[in-house]
Amino acid sequence: MAPSQKAGKKEQPDQRLIFLKRISFFAPFDDHELKQLLALSRWLKVPANTLIIKENTTDRVLYILVHGKVSVFKNMAGREVELTTLSTGDTFGEMAMVAETKRTAGVRTLSESYILMVEPEILNHANVFLQLKFYRRFCEILVQRLVDANKKMAGFGQPPLPPVEKVAKKEPPVARQKKKVAVAAPAADPDSSCQLVEESGLPAIPEARVVAKSRMQRRVQDNLELAINPAVATLLSGFLVGECEDTRRFSELICLDPFLACKVLHVANSSFYRRTTAVSSVAHALVTVGIKNVQEVLAEELDKNAASEHVFFGGYDNLARSYWRHCVVVGRIAELLAEVIRVHTYEDVYLAGLLHDIGMLALDQQEPDFYPQLQRRGFLDNTTLTAAEHNLVGIDHGQAGAFLGDKMGLPKAFLDAARFHHSPEKAKENILIVALVALAELFAVQRGVVVGSKENSRPQPIAESFAWVLVVEAHKAFVDVDVEGFVQEFDQELERSWNNIVGDIPL
Repeated sequence: MAPSQKAGKKEQPDQRLIFLKRISFFAPFDDHELKQLLALSRWLKVPANTLIIKENTTDRVLYILVHGKVSVFKNMAGREVELTTLSTGDTFGEMAMVAETKRTAGVRTLSESYILMVEPEILNHANVFLQLKFYRRFCEILVQRLVDANKKMAGFGQPPLPPVEKVAKKEPPVARQKKKVAVAAPAADPDSSCQLVEESGLPAIPEARVVAKSRMQRRVQDNLELAINPAVATLLSGFLVGECEDTRRFSELICLDPFLACKVLHVANSSFYRRTTAVSSVAHALVTVGIKNVQEVLAEELDKNAASEHVFFGGYDNLARSYWRHCVVVGRIAELLAEVIRVHTYEDVYLAGLLHDIGMLALDQQEPDFYPQLQRRGFLDNTTLTAAEHNLVGIDHGQAGAFLGDKMGLPKAFLDAARFHHSPEKAKENILIVALVALAELFAVQRGVVVGSKENSRPQPIAESFAWVLVVEAHKAFVDVDVEGFVQEFDQELERSWNNIVGDIPL
């Protein structure tokens, strides 16, 4: 049964543009380029249970699923075996862009779907810049498919951890201040909050200081050996000896530690690899740098961390755990928020959230007695965290994070998210990712996931945040949304997902 093509006449161009802007494939395209692409392609409205691609047939067409759901299947021994399902934003039939080969699987719609058909012969007559942008997105998808395939194949082998005798040759590098903490498995307790500490158990409050911003910048950028979550270090150590048999888990563990994720991106974006575009995800970095090289880089960093004389957050383990937990939770909330709002950014939203407080690691080295004060009763009663950092350390952790990220060659969006997540109204670029991280921070604080004691946090009305203005500016479809109602609904979604958000964080 052939797909219906009547929607191409009935759908208005503006409506189709709105459809396209909602899916990740077209995120880098502007309106003019999208209109060009629409003129060169065919827009289909396809009923459910319609065969789009027949196995073992030959045609040269790429399909982009603008809206709907399809099943990819293969005929085996006279019956259909479903390989996977694809949904809004996915592509299929990619090999047609490369060569004229027979289709290796069939595709059938599971629901009424809007599909964009792109023929390479026609696309080749388009503006050269449109072609370059289209093929670049096409290559990115193929790379991600290859990474996913490698991860899936790794799962067919032996258990991911190497044999014990291999690991025994080298003691797992664990951060010094955490050696007394048992980390046999990820923490099951979803609430690892930090409690108030009596004044007698805390260092004295640092004296106020005035330090030139340029001097603080040099200090921050001169020391790139920052603290690592010891629980993550312990879990990672088994992946750093011999072959990495589970690249998915390897990538997931790297993404649980701010500094390790930073380090991997730092290497991938270095001049050695001569990339024209920034690497903004750990998965992309693993492909760029190679698993073996990443293993060597991380092993070296864990060794340095284990030998470091600096005691993170003054050795207060609960305080340190509250930091690690806060970073991961903000990243996961930002990612969930982007999914619910249905927006896409080129950069990894989760990583932007994970790295938003990376500046605290740098400032802790400059003034080790500051962050332990977050356990002192009333420490922030008459001020804010960023104001206290300015007064007692010299700069706030947002500025420190931007300095640090700039030195490590991180994507500009990550620098802006770190710099402006407490003041989104000051952001001039990358406003969507700044807004998502700023809002994720507010949702995390509202739920008590803070650095330090909950008693020193003051949740702000989320619906009143300026970040919503940035969301509307970057995503026009959000203009008619009732923000207060959305906040309530999203908070309910967080409640349903909370165990998944906090339950597997190694602490």
